[in-house]
Amino acid sequence: MDVNTDLKNMKLEDPPMQMDSDDSSGVQEKDKEKMELPETMKQLHIEGSSSGNSSVNFKRKPVIVLVVGMAGSGKTTFLRRLVCHTQSSKMRGYVMNLDPAVMTLPFGVNIDIRDTVKYKEVMKQFNLGPNGW
Repeated sequence: MDVNTDLKNMKLEDPPMQMDSDDSSGVQEKDKEKMELPETMKQLHIEGSSSGNSSVNFKRKPVIVLVVGMAGSGKTTFLRRLVCHTQSSKMRGYVMNLDPAVMTLPFGVNIDIRDTVKYKEVMKQFNLGPNGW
């Protein structure tokens, strides 16, 4: 399901802001939004809370970031900054190194492929050069 496509198809628009001091029109507008919320959630395939109250019970899905690029393009520098940011923001993160030939990493990783793959042995076994050619 593509959420962006669904949002475009639904043609959602923000209701006009009212600057009147008339409280009853503001209450009516809020009631209208509450009535439209379940229909919008149904169109986006979002489940509401099971308790029946008006709060929404969104299930958080993990964010996965894969960083690929040419040698020297800044992958390690970017990841170092990202890991520092997540740690300082008290966000949970899980970091994996999938480069068996990297010598050092400026950040800690949870899983390191260097623990299981010895790149020099792979190079000898398959007669490969430093870039896998």
